[in-house]
Amino acid sequence: MLTSLSRYIFLQALGPFIVASIVLTGIIWLTQALRMLDVLITQGQTLLTFFELTSLALPSTLVIVLPISIFCAMLYTLHKLISDSEIVVMFSAGVSRSAIAAPLLAIALATSALILLFSIYVAPAGLRELKSRLYEIRSDVATAMIREGTFTNPTQGLTVYVRERASDGTTYGILVHDSRNPEEPITYMAETGSLVDGPQGPLLVMFNGNIQRVSRKGDRNVGAATLLYFDKYTYDLSQYMDANPSFSYEGRERYFGELVNPAPTDTYARTHRPKLLAEAHERLVEGIYPTLLTLIALAALLPAPFNRRGYASRMALAAVIALAARLLGFVLSNGAATASHLTPLMYLFPLAVCGFCIAIIVGVRFDLLLHRFKAVVPGARQ
Repeated sequence: MLTSLSRYIFLQALGPFIVASIVLTGIIWLTQALRMLDVLITQGQTLLTFFELTSLALPSTLVIVLPISIFCAMLYTLHKLISDSEIVVMFSAGVSRSAIAAPLLAIALATSALILLFSIYVAPAGLRELKSRLYEIRSDVATAMIREGTFTNPTQGLTVYVRERASDGTTYGILVHDSRNPEEPITYMAETGSLVDGPQGPLLVMFNGNIQRVSRKGDRNVGAATLLYFDKYTYDLSQYMDANPSFSYEGRERYFGELVNPAPTDTYARTHRPKLLAEAHERLVEGIYPTLLTLIALAALLPAPFNRRGYASRMALAAVIALAARLLGFVLSNGAATASHLTPLMYLFPLAVCGFCIAIIVGVRFDLLLHRFKAVVPGARQ
């Protein structure tokens, strides 16, 4: 009987949990996707690249979403079971609170394990790959410059226009205006061209065109123009690329081992050592919060007596406590980056809340304990 009952409660909570996770993930994903639209628009990337980039940030989004989703799902499931009088029937049949809470806690513990996996390995792997891909895209001068039917400005003083670009990479109607030196602006025009890879970077090879050069060294208002025709001319695009690309991974983009034991040559880690250690502890603590939030929902509704007016006040109180607990957890995590003595509190606080909720679920009467305390301790009655 208990096996069937546990399966029933498990499925009753699993459905809302999945739905809430999908909805919240979609909302947060949309906000992150809007920030990456500049890559799609300004860098001339395809929709496939856009979805690839946003999917790399998805694991870090799930670390935030899953605790919220499981809390909402647990409140919904418990409220539904109480409203339909199913929990009353279970209690009448001799089912204990622990038997009802067990399948819900099983979902919470599985979610905690999933969050630990994501926060320790999957999320940083996705974020560091996202950073590398964004750097590659923004360094792809050829794609940024050669955009069909559009005037592009890859750098200040440089304007590039291509009338048409064929599927084989051939470009038609090329115009390149270089005014980085205002005293000698140069304009390149060609009928056709193509991009090739050179030893130092990409090259734009233009055919059947001309070079117009204006010299304004004497008088800025009057300049001498020269016109040079060519059959073939190679324009070096590598000059707009970073010759020595380098970037360091920040805390959330590092694997767990890189946070607690960085390489001796890692200058970023030496500079931000306390911050990285706080990040490592936060990733471990994040695995506690799905279980903590589930216990808060259980403590709020499972021992609740019958109430004809409903349980909205208890649900609201549970939401306030859950929000306060999570915010305090963030405060402790941020404070541990500058004050290492707060690190133990990052673990003690959520574990204490879990213990308090478990005590309420199993039926500990804190009001009676307080009354006995006042009766025993002199001066506590005031």
